[in-house]
Amino acid sequence: MTSTLLKKRPSDELLDELIGVCKSLKEQVQQEFASLSNTQLKWSPDKTSWSINQCLIHLNAFHRFYVPLFEERVQNSRFREPRDYFQSSPMGNSTYLKVKLGKLNNVKRKLKSPKDYNPLVNTNLNTPNVFPDFFKFLEELINVLEAAKSINIRKTKSPFSVRPIVKLRLGDAFQYIVYHCERHVEQARKVKQMSKFPS
Repeated sequence: MTSTLLKKRPSDELLDELIGVCKSLKEQVQQEFASLSNTQLKWSPDKTSWSINQCLIHLNAFHRFYVPLFEERVQNSRFREPRDYFQSSPMGNSTYLKVKLGKLNNVKRKLKSPKDYNPLVNTNLNTPNVFPDFFKFLEELINVLEAAKSINIRKTKSPFSVRPIVKLRLGDAFQYIVYHCERHVEQARKVKQMSKFPS
């Protein structure tokens, strides 16, 4: 099983797939949530669950950390020769699979959000421009993924926000942040589908 998960794949194919996910998420958020009322956006089923707004606020906090970091890593990478194939490290593979949705868009495992990125704990994350910020960060992420086609995303490394001392291959860090975004957009969709969601 491990050998299958860690197989090599064309680098441009991986980056194009992640770009496609980002574009799809942008459309989903626009279609599903942009026209909702403030009451709907801020509704949550209980005090320990996130609202749609809080899911996006959480993502904006992650993107605020990662997108400028990715831009710097791509721009200043010493490894300017792109490799035809990318292969995850065992740690990188494990890291992004923790947040990746299952085949039925199901959350395979629940994860505890770090306090700094949890909108229920860190109220400083709340900003008035949730949707503009989300779309801006996604567009910037798409641009970074395109630019990364010109470097070696296996040798270029990136810190991991939860444990900055940990360094991931840039291709694995890309997968982590994109699949993490997909996970929480799906979480927001589940909130909207709840029977008590305000009409």
